[in-house]
Amino acid sequence: MAASYVNYLTGNGFIALPVFNDPMDQKAIDTLQELYPDRKIEAIYAREILLGGGNIHCITQQVPARK
Repeated sequence: MAASYVNYLTGNGFIALPVFNDPMDQKAIDTLQELYPDRKIEAIYAREILLGGGNIHCITQQVPARK
């Protein structure tokens, strides 16, 4: 699995950050908080998303059109 912190989602007032129950999770949270001081960092445990073949940014991008 390619677990990566860079596959986060930037939203209005927040960052949805994948975390993995890893010691580096807090470093990723702290780094993004420094980069985005005006946004709340929402850490989301993402192992199951990874097992499905993507991550937070990937699963929020495509919205199918209605026919």
